[in-house]
Amino acid sequence: MIENRVEWIKQRPYLCMAPYKNNDHRLFNKRLSITTCCNLDNTFQKNKTAREFIDSIKQQMENKQVPPACHICTNHETNQGISERIKLMLDWPIADLIKFEQDKDINEFQIGTKFSNKCSLACRSCAPNESSFWAEKMRVPAQIESTRDLSDDPVYWKQFTESVLHEHSKANSFILHPIGGEPLITSGFEKLLDWMITQDLAATTTLRITTSFAVNIEQFRDRLSQFRKVTFICSIDSVDENYHYVRWPAKFSRINNNLQEYLLIKDLYPNKYELLISMIFSLNNIFYVQDIMDYWYNWCKANNTTVLLQTTELFRPSALMVQVLPTQYRDSLIPILEKILDHAFFKEYNANSFLEFFKNLLSVVQSPQQYPDTLFEDYLKFSADYDRRTGTDSFVLNSRLYKLLNAQHRDIYQSWHNTADINQPVFNIEKHYL
Repeated sequence: MIENRVEWIKQRPYLCMAPYKNNDHRLFNKRLSITTCCNLDNTFQKNKTAREFIDSIKQQMENKQVPPACHICTNHETNQGISERIKLMLDWPIADLIKFEQDKDINEFQIGTKFSNKCSLACRSCAPNESSFWAEKMRVPAQIESTRDLSDDPVYWKQFTESVLHEHSKANSFILHPIGGEPLITSGFEKLLDWMITQDLAATTTLRITTSFAVNIEQFRDRLSQFRKVTFICSIDSVDENYHYVRWPAKFSRINNNLQEYLLIKDLYPNKYELLISMIFSLNNIFYVQDIMDYWYNWCKANNTTVLLQTTELFRPSALMVQVLPTQYRDSLIPILEKILDHAFFKEYNANSFLEFFKNLLSVVQSPQQYPDTLFEDYLKFSADYDRRTGTDSFVLNSRLYKLLNAQHRDIYQSWHNTADINQPVFNIEKHYL
């Protein structure tokens, strides 16, 4: 029996489900390719084909070697983080983990894709290749390949659909996972739904959609209902005014409207729909974590339902990381995190990886500061520049952090806010990589 699941996984750093259960079709270095995980470093592929590269990753794992291409997860775990590798396995039944270690057999297979960077939001933690609107507002051009819908490329579309047909024919449980940008506003997403339905694949396919949940989902009701199951993986990082700060220009009222639509279709089609809330915690929202947890706990209670909660650990842009918070402000955050560990949500609902994230984050915040003050100063400069471009105010929408700032940090923010040229590229917050 596995008594401590996190420690069991950490003791096996070579063990990961991703290469065995996931193919993600993307555009890498101007060529069509396949990866298995958003943390996998595909520069290690070199002269291998995508299939050869993935097979080499599997072989190294089966030899109990940690693949060099997996260094992002390795670094997270070295720094006591909950990596994507750990998070992927943390909520699996114990018997399945033991079985996977023995035979590497998984009862499901997922194919994912990103059609383009098209998106109607310009979130503070985003980047040009992930959001067309962010690129426009921040005056930072995206790579031209990211701006084109890949479903319009006949070579890509043929490769992708052939892979779907092949893996669907083999898998006991087949999953399709489009991401963005915002997939729900791309032409490729609609084309994919219609193709799956026409090919009579929808009824035997689970559809996972990573979405901001800030666009109209009602328009897809009829088509989505034809799939075996639909999981909305919703990037909802905060609530109320702080949500508008993090996910500008969206308002939380849009989220509430879509949640009502979700409850409606969940009742219309029992056992078909699932809601997973995916959050990224940063300096922009960490002081609002109590409000966030209270909201979802109360929402579940009021609607006699449940949601799954997960978080992706932020490491780029590094200046946004909670770990960058200067020592003089940490005493205000520590009691907030301590209280969260005892939140009623964790007592009544299953959220193992979410709870482990906060345990690790508290430990890091309680430890001596490891990052230079210049990172926090960069955060303030970027925030000031961003505020100027979007008409937002960090001292209002992120007041629980900004009210703590000393005179020096306030001056840094105000100076950049006064001088930012919105016709030039936004302050380069990605100049530091840790």
